[in-house]
Amino acid sequence: MLVLAEGSAESVSSSEFVRDQSMFVITGASGRTGRAAAVRLLADGYPVRAVGRSARRLADLAERGAEVWEADQTDTAALTDAFRGADGVYAVIQPNYIPDHPDFGAFQDQVTASLTKAVTASGVTRVVGLSSWGAQHAEGTGPVTGLHRFEQALSAVPGVDTLWLRAGYFMENLLDHIDVARDLHRISAPFDPDLPLPFVATRDIGGRAAKELATGTWRGTEVLELQGERDVSMREATDAIAKAVGADDLTYEQISLAAFHAELCGNGVSANVADMMAEVGKSLNSRHTRMRQPRTARTSTPTSIERFVEEEFAPRYRLTESE
Repeated sequence: MLVLAEGSAESVSSSEFVRDQSMFVITGASGRTGRAAAVRLLADGYPVRAVGRSARRLADLAERGAEVWEADQTDTAALTDAFRGADGVYAVIQPNYIPDHPDFGAFQDQVTASLTKAVTASGVTRVVGLSSWGAQHAEGTGPVTGLHRFEQALSAVPGVDTLWLRAGYFMENLLDHIDVARDLHRISAPFDPDLPLPFVATRDIGGRAAKELATGTWRGTEVLELQGERDVSMREATDAIAKAVGADDLTYEQISLAAFHAELCGNGVSANVADMMAEVGKSLNSRHTRMRQPRTARTSTPTSIERFVEEEFAPRYRLTESE
């Protein structure tokens, strides 16, 4: 169902939308990677149909010229309507975990089925899908196992060229540590302190998704690992944060998986999601989850950990510090 965001022209509708070049649909357009993909495509002059659960949250994209469609990611009929006429789709199972969800894997499978059916029924022939490093494994990777199933299902749709972006560890995960870093002068996580992590900024993921959609150089099903600017350990990331915010006493503390699990549950996270997240820690530390493609110009992305910390972490840290 088409929903016009506040301030958009009433004359725009799905039947009246005129395009003289490729038009792309962005699912999860209110999320970090989806918004970045939409902004990049709009800036490059492509018509964009931005799909999300709330037209209000997509109002800024409407102001940039996007056609806004309000649709839940489990609503197959609405997604099918949104995908019709598109030259390509960015397919996302929005990765923001519902902390008290009793069975997040089942939710992933529900969205997978909806997106897969919509792609099949709409006749879309080009898809870029957001996945994760480690998605080659069918088990042992926490919520990434749901993305493995997502890859398997969507890749089986005949006549569709699908590119899977297996992104590394989101730099934005560091933002969850701001309060503890400020109040307790430490950053805690279950990862080995010197474990190299392919930190990647979500804006770079979205930008790459937009570029790949627009160029469409692959055929069949392909995988592209996005590994960030370089591998960075949690100890190195903490040092970068300490330098950026002027906190010389900031340290990294590795906590046990059991302590991490208990901390999550204590913060209201469901046992199911806590189990998944603890499994992520085990998978990373054991190198079960690791990048398999060599680091090249194509698998690397531009934003360094230092730039991200200076532009994203430090301003939020200073804001909370002054409150």
